[in-house]
Amino acid sequence: MISVPFFSVIVNTHNNEDTIRRTLNSVIYQTFSNFELVIVDDASSDATVNIVKKILNKYKGKGNVIELKNNTGISNARNIGVTYSRGKYIAFLDGDDLWEKNKLEIQHSFLSNNLINWIFSNYSVINEEYIKLGNRCRKEGVYDYKSIINNGNPVGMLTVVLKRELLIATPFRNVRHEDYDLWIRLAKKGVIGYLQPNILGEYMKHKKSISSNKFNSILWTYGVFRSNKINVFKSIWLVFKYINNYFNRKNNEVEK
Repeated sequence: MISVPFFSVIVNTHNNEDTIRRTLNSVIYQTFSNFELVIVDDASSDATVNIVKKILNKYKGKGNVIELKNNTGISNARNIGVTYSRGKYIAFLDGDDLWEKNKLEIQHSFLSNNLINWIFSNYSVINEEYIKLGNRCRKEGVYDYKSIINNGNPVGMLTVVLKRELLIATPFRNVRHEDYDLWIRLAKKGVIGYLQPNILGEYMKHKKSISSNKFNSILWTYGVFRSNKINVFKSIWLVFKYINNYFNRKNNEVEK
């Protein structure tokens, strides 16, 4: 009988040749080892896939890579990763972010001792030279629908762990801010999340990334609210709260 891993770790890559080694090492050397590694490459045009294959060849049986022939976007790539996964819980990591070495151990302990199917944590922010810029920290505790929409996306994608069946029933949609859209839809269905106070990952902030354009981000956030049937006036009010949360967060991100 084939054993089911506790976690499936889905790593999404697209032209990450400069960062993917450190990203995968942060997963492979976790202190908790009952996981499978599912890497989904979204049609990279650089050496990302070759690097991934060399690493996986060194650690045979630890994971596999799915090569998409066409660039279909992050939502589709994540959904494909979920489809190929076998784990009880799903964790996500992009090809330039990092985990603390005990991330899965801490989250396994919490999930094993609490009746909850969705957890996430605080995390650090680094630049492209891996220099720490600061921490993104939220209040520990339960996050329901009201908490999710009122706190400007309190869930860090690189820290999240979800029961696999939740993602099968509620996959990512092909929209901007696809992660926030998913959190809202899950919470709207009554799924409760829990934020752990630990800093369990390092999110890489790129100067030239599309999401770094705050005007676009505001428009996308408004679009997420409206697509989830939140009325115009409340959506505008929530966007103002999102902007306020952004500036409060920036005060805690000072380059050292």
